[in-house]
Amino acid sequence: MNISLSDIAAIVAAAHLQGPPTVRADLDGKPVRVLTLRGSRPGELYDFTLDDGHRRWRLESVSHESGVDTHGRTLGRRLSARLNVLHGTAAEHFGQRPLALP
Repeated sequence: MNISLSDIAAIVAAAHLQGPPTVRADLDGKPVRVLTLRGSRPGELYDFTLDDGHRRWRLESVSHESGVDTHGRTLGRRLSARLNVLHGTAAEHFGQRPLALP
């Protein structure tokens, strides 16, 4: 499944948060910010990640009723800036202090 940049931008613009932002470890044990947004189809979830030391977010995976598709697509500056704002808003909405990467 290949997702166009315009579809990704529409998901980010709609900004339907699916729970609070989190921090998890990647395969190398490095911390990664995770923000999950609901997609346009029922049951569809988009996981966006931001690695420590990076400025641009990535679309890591899309979960849907058929399973999970891994993408690993790095987003541009504008979408990354929007996701930074969403991350801060989500942390505030869910009563978290902004998640800092160690």
